[in-house]
Amino acid sequence: MSTVVAFFLIVEYLSFLFYDFYKNRSRRNRQMVIRMLAGLTGALLVVLEVVRQGPVETSYLVLDITAVVEILLLYPCSFEKPGFSLCATLLLEIALVISFVFSLFVPSGKVSFRSERIFFSYIVVLVVFSFYFSAVAAKRFSGIRLFFRNSAVWHNLEDYSRFIYSLVFMGLGIYSLCSVLLPGDAGEIMTYTSLAFFMVLYAVLYLRDMTGRTYVLNQGTEEKVKEIIKGNLRTSVIDKAEEDKKMNNLYRRVLMYMNEQRPYLNPSFRMEDMAEELYSNKLYLSRTINLLSGRNFRQFINYHRVQYAISLFKKDPRLKVGEVSMMSGFHSSVSFNMAFKVNTGQTPSEWLHDHAFDRM
Repeated sequence: MSTVVAFFLIVEYLSFLFYDFYKNRSRRNRQMVIRMLAGLTGALLVVLEVVRQGPVETSYLVLDITAVVEILLLYPCSFEKPGFSLCATLLLEIALVISFVFSLFVPSGKVSFRSERIFFSYIVVLVVFSFYFSAVAAKRFSGIRLFFRNSAVWHNLEDYSRFIYSLVFMGLGIYSLCSVLLPGDAGEIMTYTSLAFFMVLYAVLYLRDMTGRTYVLNQGTEEKVKEIIKGNLRTSVIDKAEEDKKMNNLYRRVLMYMNEQRPYLNPSFRMEDMAEELYSNKLYLSRTINLLSGRNFRQFINYHRVQYAISLFKKDPRLKVGEVSMMSGFHSSVSFNMAFKVNTGQTPSEWLHDHAFDRM
């Protein structure tokens, strides 16, 4: 029975790996590396459990998938740099290899080594888990500016979802540990059920990490939140108390004007220029942009300039930051750097470094 379970585990790991590689074959980055490491580590550990002498221990399979699920929990949110997560992943994998080697060569002590290996590995998993999230929390709360970004709402949703999945992970870990201590058929049943739950959790977390969704809210709600953050409500409906057809029509014209004419590429572009072009009152236009985009006029213009700058970087990564700054309508590189960090959470140099794989 355990051999059949091992087969299904390998199928799950490889299925997600192939799907991920097919879906994102033109977009290689560190985040994808972490997902690939999770799947490859899981498949390798199952193979090692199968080829070792003696029958496959189901409790070992549970231990292995617990560590693999943790790798997906260590996956960075959109506002976090992936380097720290990648280091934690590699550290966890090294600990797993050491644990497996010990199980082959170190004789049992007073307690059977089956229990020794499981408890030792769970301690390592817990330490890495606790250290990583403590460091992430300390970094997040060390800077107050992060809480006032336009995308802070989405960042909080990502944090909440990761917290929920972490609680599920910890609960399943305790459940699987109890199955090791419980003798007889009851312990075996608990082991198989915990394995099944971990397989489901692995699938959900892999899809979450690959798609960027939380899978806590429904897809429509997530898309609406992202639209509001981007200041793009062309397909959104505002509350009845704020419903104003005239304002919505004006905002659609603003967006069409911005996308088609790109007036923001002119460093001297002003509110008066837009109001004159759209035959609108300056104060009413300003109120419309503030209400429907969540930004004032200057922030609204800089947002579009930053998006245009990102498209330039993607087209030609050899462009210098100063060149892109001028081409995007900024007066100086300093204002470009500030606007870029406000809208993306990174400086242009940091963004280019993190997207190095994308340009290969």
